[in-house]
Amino acid sequence: MNRSITILLAVAVLVIALFLIPVNAANPIPPSNETAKLSVQISATSVGTLYSGSDLTYTQGNGNLADNPPLASGEGQSTAGYVEKTVATSGSTEYTKIINLDTSSQSQPQNNLETVRVIDYTNTGDGNDVGIMYSNEAVYIDACASAVEDAQSCCAWGAGAGSVLPASCITVDTGSTVYLDEGRIASDSSARVTSSDIDEGVSITYTVDVSGSGQTGNETAVGKATVYVDATIMEGSGNATNLSSVVAYDEKVTVDGLISIAMQTGYSSP
Repeated sequence: MNRSITILLAVAVLVIALFLIPVNAANPIPPSNETAKLSVQISATSVGTLYSGSDLTYTQGNGNLADNPPLASGEGQSTAGYVEKTVATSGSTEYTKIINLDTSSQSQPQNNLETVRVIDYTNTGDGNDVGIMYSNEAVYIDACASAVEDAQSCCAWGAGAGSVLPASCITVDTGSTVYLDEGRIASDSSARVTSSDIDEGVSITYTVDVSGSGQTGNETAVGKATVYVDATIMEGSGNATNLSSVVAYDEKVTVDGLISIAMQTGYSSP
């Protein structure tokens, strides 16, 4: 894990947080017999008010989701999710967003979930300088499995499963919250929780960059921004339910005033 923080002019902060942990603390779930694809592309401009909201959840299991919890022996369940809300009032807004979901088996560097978002806002766009834009975005994964051994692992977990799969449970939640008088937000995210090959692992990435508005030409944004990541990785050993390893990490950075902030964060297993 490498982390660096650089202060620019005492009000602009650049943050690069790489949380890439090559451990076998989570295993992808094989896909169902029937898979699906979802694609959304949005492009909007507004002089006045703009509202956008997204809430996506994808859960895959290798047993019966309807009776969880608890997980049966050798059962696993993984969730990837994305939430976004943007409200811009009394200003000029340029807004684009792309969401792609594919529930079929994915191999590195492919993903089940991918998003891209760009917002450019200025409250001077309608001539009254009183507006504000609020935008909140989060992407997360949650992957838990009970221990299994011998022949059960080959069928429930697909190719690459060994004779013993220890219990594991991981959660990673990362995102940003921004209030702007003017500025630009560019972000992208990805998540992989489903694969027919257990060696492909699960992963999540999130990148966000808040900078000056292209509409005004200013180098810095004006407002307040928070970026964060919160992760817990728990792993057992053998085919028992004992907890043998825990990794916990959280990071939160807030800037206010004339601002510039960027974060890149991710988790990968293996």
